[in-house]
Amino acid sequence: MGILTRRSYGMTLIAVLALALVASPALGKVKNFLDSDDAKEANEPAKFLPDYDKLTKGKDADWVYFPEGSLKKYRTVSVKDFVENGRGREAREAARAGKEYMEQWLEKAGYKVSDKGAELTVEGNVFNAWQPGTGARIWGGWMANPGVGVEVLLKDSSGKIVGEIRHKNRGSSIEDAVENALEEVSKAIGDGR
Repeated sequence: MGILTRRSYGMTLIAVLALALVASPALGKVKNFLDSDDAKEANEPAKFLPDYDKLTKGKDADWVYFPEGSLKKYRTVSVKDFVENGRGREAREAARAGKEYMEQWLEKAGYKVSDKGAELTVEGNVFNAWQPGTGARIWGGWMANPGVGVEVLLKDSSGKIVGEIRHKNRGSSIEDAVENALEEVSKAIGDGR
C-alpha cells in the first residue's frame, strides 16, 4: 500500500507541475487591450478610440498606443471639451471636468496650452464613472471609492493620430478621480508610453 501511495503522489505531482508549466505562459499573456478582462466589461463601452486592438499595457496609464513613439517633439497642445459615452449623471459630471484637468496636467508636464495653432490636439471621452454604494454594498476593492474611466485621443496638426490612451482611476469624488486619471494620462503622454 505504501508504494502505491507514493507512486500516486509522485504521478499527481508530475501532472500538476506539467499543467503549471503549460498554463503559466497563457496566464501572463495579456498582450493587448482586447485580450484583457477590461475589454470584457459590459458597462464600459469601447467605441471612442479607433484602435483598441493596438492598445498595450502602459507604464503610467493602463492602456496606451503611440504609433510614432515619443511625443516630445510636440510642445503646444489644444484640448477639446470631453464627451461621454458612459451612462448616467456621473459620466456627464466627469466629462465636464475633463478639459480643465487635462490642460492643467499637460501644462505641468511642460506643454504650452493654446486654443489655436497647436501642434497636438487632445480629445477626451468618459466611458464610465461610478459612485460607491449605488445599488450594491461595497466593502473594499476597486469600487470602494468614486472612480472614472477615460479615453484620450491625440492628433497632430494635420489630424493624424499620434496617441491613444485608456485609463481608469478613483478618488475621493468623481472630480478627484478625473483629476487623478488625467494626471497619469498626462505622464503617459509626456513619456510616450
